[in-house]
Amino acid sequence: MAGFTSFASTAMQALSLVNSISGGNNDSANRDYKQLEQRNALELKNLSQNNELQKEQIRISAEQAETERRTALRRLMARQRAQFGASGIETGTGSGQAVLLGLFEESDEERRQREALDALKAGALDQTYQNQSRVNTLQLTQLKERNKMKKTGSILESLTSIF
Repeated sequence: MAGFTSFASTAMQALSLVNSISGGNNDSANRDYKQLEQRNALELKNLSQNNELQKEQIRISAEQAETERRTALRRLMARQRAQFGASGIETGTGSGQAVLLGLFEESDEERRQREALDALKAGALDQTYQNQSRVNTLQLTQLKERNKMKKTGSILESLTSIF
């Protein structure tokens, strides 16, 4: 009977020690996790705002480039028509029309290339955000797992010292 009382007393000490260790580690681990979570959320928010600003800059520069392209095309076509008129070539039919159409198509191709480049830039910004979000999730998961390992290690050390 005395052996059972001694064992029960030792078991109670062990449980009390395990609870105190796990409680203390939990508070610190939770605080670290919350801090990392808040820092990551702020980082993502800042990145999102920066991305939106950059996308707006891309949009504005695209509008400006399109205005410039149209103005340059009008000037070029007017100049070409004037040259054709001075040479006696009609612009409404035949080769004159083909040349003007070629100028228009060339300008349109430049616009498509610029739009494709702008779409790539916007896609890269979105990809950067997604990658950072994944890194943040990984960091939080690693911290959580590291804290679990520390907690388990502390409990095992405590139990080994008691028995």
